[in-house]
Amino acid sequence: MIGNIYAIAAVAIVGGGLFGFDISSMSAIIAIPQYKCYFQSEPIPDDHSQCVGPSSSVQGGITAAMPGGSWLGALCSGYISDMLGRKKAIMIGAVIWWIGSTIICASQNVGMLVAGRVINGFCVGICSAQVPVYISELAPPSKRGRLVGAQQWAITWGIMIMF
Repeated sequence: MIGNIYAIAAVAIVGGGLFGFDISSMSAIIAIPQYKCYFQSEPIPDDHSQCVGPSSSVQGGITAAMPGGSWLGALCSGYISDMLGRKKAIMIGAVIWWIGSTIICASQNVGMLVAGRVINGFCVGICSAQVPVYISELAPPSKRGRLVGAQQWAITWGIMIMF
């Protein structure tokens, strides 16, 4: 028994929106003074008035860590889902997401932030490759395109809202 395909797709759509948020999350925080001072590349002045944040190359590495992990996750997703099934691959992606998010939240330096973003990107790669296939396998042919399209649409909206 599959269950209600609309309920399953609704969870996937919410997950798609959250993927979109995470993909573009750096654009929302790179201008915040707390981020600039915490990940400052240069020594911080005593009055905290001149925090410029990470250098451009370091910021580029922080930002690129997510898509780099996504690329690797997408490459591995087929192998993982062939071995374990799509549902378990998506569940593994959720656990990996939790680990990456914990590392990002606990970041004490740029290395931890980059590691957490790579791990979260790995999850985005796995799940963004497998969730549409999983939905299309469960949905009847008359609803398949609509439900898969809604999940992809939610990713785009998540990126737009966070950007």
